[in-house]
Amino acid sequence: MTSVCDGVSVKDTAGRRRPISRWAVSAAVAAAVGAALTVPSAHADTICPQVGAFCGFYSPSHRIDCEIDTGGRTGPDSVYCKTLEPARSASMDDHGTVTTCSGPSCVGDAAEGTPTLAYGQTVSLGPFRCSSARTGVTCTAAQGRGFVISTGGVDTVG
Repeated sequence: MTSVCDGVSVKDTAGRRRPISRWAVSAAVAAAVGAALTVPSAHADTICPQVGAFCGFYSPSHRIDCEIDTGGRTGPDSVYCKTLEPARSASMDDHGTVTTCSGPSCVGDAAEGTPTLAYGQTVSLGPFRCSSARTGVTCTAAQGRGFVISTGGVDTVG
């Protein structure tokens, strides 16, 4: 696999060019400083242990994955979730402002070792809260504004 950081793309095993997600960059940084990645199955309270950290999770179907970034490690505090089939993503700042994107250039791969957030569980980190349900993942900021993402689409809430 080849990658280009400034070009923000990778070539996958089928030879297609795909963007590098913030997951890959965060995972590389974590590996470089010797940080251990969370084991694949974890309780909600261990997925996002502390503010100033990065955390991520898959839905149980692995059709949705999300990351929550706080503490300025990868930019402003934010939440980013995506589906690969169909290719779409939603991101949100700490005020609950949602931005959506559709198409292959909007998504990348989750970090290796990303844990699964069981249906019915919720993780909270800083001003963000994300809940996993069979119908999708709902993420909100402290003001109750945010989004619901599923393979059927992205809807705003609040």
